[in-house]
Amino acid sequence: MDIQTIETILRGIIARRLPDVSPESITAVGELANLGVDSLAFSWIIADMEDEFDIEIKGADVLKLKTLANTIAYVENRLSR
Repeated sequence: MDIQTIETILRGIIARRLPDVSPESITAVGELANLGVDSLAFSWIIADMEDEFDIEIKGADVLKLKTLANTIAYVENRLSR
């Protein structure tokens, strides 16, 4: 799966869990917390990512997912294993 596809899917997941946020408004380097991602929404985003990409995100890895760019890189790395 290419980076553009990963990014599109992630933008969709985030926007689906944050109804006031459009996929286009999510910047690659902006903190997801600044979009209004609270712990509950983040839990749902993680679950959606695991389902969509068929990966398991370990607890320690969650701390790495602060921005869209970090999250894209993380998913790309997990998919390339």
